[in-house]
Amino acid sequence: MEGLRKRSEVPENEKWDLSRLYKNTDDYKKDLQKAMEISEEIVNFKKVENKDDLYKLLKLYEKYKEKESLLANYVSLMLSVDLTDEDAKILNSKFNMEYPKMAQANSIVSDILISLDEKIIEDYKKNYKELHSFIEKILRKKPHILDKDKELLLSKFSYTLDSPIRIYDTSKMEDMTFEDFEVDGKVYKNSFVLYENYYQYHRDTEVRRKAFQSFSRGLEKYKNTFAAIYDNYLNIEKTQASLRGFDSLIDYHLFSQDVTREMYNRQIDLIMKYLAPHMRHYARLIKKFYNLDQIRFSDLKLPIDADYNKKINIEDSKKYVEKVLSVMGEDYLKIAMSSYKDRWTDFASNIGKSTGGFCASPYKRGSYILLSWTGEFSELFTLVHEIGHGCHFHYAQEENSVLEEEPSLYFIEAPSTCNEVLLVKGLLKDEKDKRFIRYILSYLIGNTYFHNFVTHLLEAAYQREVYYLVDKGQPITENILSKIKLDVLKKFWGDEVIMDEGAELTWMRQPHYFMGLYSYTYSAGLTISTNIANRIYEEGQSAVNDWKKALKSGGRKTPVELAKLGGIDITKDQPLMNTIDYIGSIIDKIDSLID
Repeated sequence: MEGLRKRSEVPENEKWDLSRLYKNTDDYKKDLQKAMEISEEIVNFKKVENKDDLYKLLKLYEKYKEKESLLANYVSLMLSVDLTDEDAKILNSKFNMEYPKMAQANSIVSDILISLDEKIIEDYKKNYKELHSFIEKILRKKPHILDKDKELLLSKFSYTLDSPIRIYDTSKMEDMTFEDFEVDGKVYKNSFVLYENYYQYHRDTEVRRKAFQSFSRGLEKYKNTFAAIYDNYLNIEKTQASLRGFDSLIDYHLFSQDVTREMYNRQIDLIMKYLAPHMRHYARLIKKFYNLDQIRFSDLKLPIDADYNKKINIEDSKKYVEKVLSVMGEDYLKIAMSSYKDRWTDFASNIGKSTGGFCASPYKRGSYILLSWTGEFSELFTLVHEIGHGCHFHYAQEENSVLEEEPSLYFIEAPSTCNEVLLVKGLLKDEKDKRFIRYILSYLIGNTYFHNFVTHLLEAAYQREVYYLVDKGQPITENILSKIKLDVLKKFWGDEVIMDEGAELTWMRQPHYFMGLYSYTYSAGLTISTNIANRIYEEGQSAVNDWKKALKSGGRKTPVELAKLGGIDITKDQPLMNTIDYIGSIIDKIDSLID
């Protein structure tokens, strides 16, 4: 793992298959031209005078959005696997420059809908059964939609307004460099990918801690630039929120998610208060198991009993996926296993590849999963997580228009994290080997719950404090961001964990802060998924059927309604407290299995 391959050195079977979108860039360019023509037709659409005119407009817009889905994903996916690819950068940049002109169709359709006579909309609903949810979502935004000229102006500036995350990604993946570090005479190279995917889990304490020092020194050199980029993003968001009549940046983002402030605050406050003692217990177990002199921030991702970790290759992952997801029924399993046959996943580790993992699901073309597979067993958790996203959107797209496929961000992580919980339950079913049980349960805590209920939740707690300052009109600097992050970490971990120098720079590591209120939705989704996964194992087929109804509903229902389809009431504290208690019980079980 000391070095990375060039993209050109990666075998085809480790790459995803972009030909499901377009066979080549010529086909892509032809479709881009078609999308531009459809957009222009929408912009020049004659006045909507009756229900039939409205139907024609919506079907035309539907056709445009289907093409937009394919086009945007094609250029972004091509670039994400190699940010050093000059051709991909140019193609992506050209699309982003063309997109504002093309995307005028979005503001035009919204403007037409909110200005329509109510009788036309009522006539449409009586005579056409399609796209009612889409219309209602647009009308819900009516008080916050600007006049036609202002909306059009904003759409033309979308490329510029979206620049902070592009600059962040480019700087992180192309410009940042990290010092080599030495342990026992051996020199180790470092990078974002190597640290995030490898060194932070390293069994050797000196390697792990020195890697963190190298990583932190690399971040340190860019902290003021990254803070300036983030401050720019926050000002853009705050300005748009104010223009649309929102006094609070938090309320601005929650409105689009159809989530109340109470639901948002509950997720952060209850976890910070009630999960923290359990996770401090887990930190003590890491220290005890490895006989560490102290437990540091840089030690927290160390898996318990890491020496037991056998490598898992891509081929072996198939049997695990098939075993653990069979509980969801034949149709679900068929979709999941098609991820191998249809090459959903880009498994490669190569220079210039984006960090982390994600799943993109262009409309009715299957999904695309980005990983950097190193053979660690933990990556099986990431794989089934992303397959969960793919299966979800397969169902949602099968049952819904491109205009109604995507649910609220509050729900978006539930199908993926449900798969992670099912993975553990499937692996441990009838298992007698105590060491294997401990190993798997430790990975459930160290990956699924740590990642979603700790890493991302602490991001959310930090982000809320930043947004409070923005709403008060206070400036955002590197020192302020680092202080807030360190305070949140200390509040959660207490005296159990010593903060390494550089822990305060953790705010620099995630792109989530450029995606609105996204970080908290991981724990929200996992709250839903933990409860439904337990239902599936306790109640069987009836719970599976309920869950599939939720998956198939796409964006036609609110997150509260979607969770209710799964038998879960997220307007109450109980599902979240059930999940926190479940996490605590697993940590207690791990403790009982440590000699």
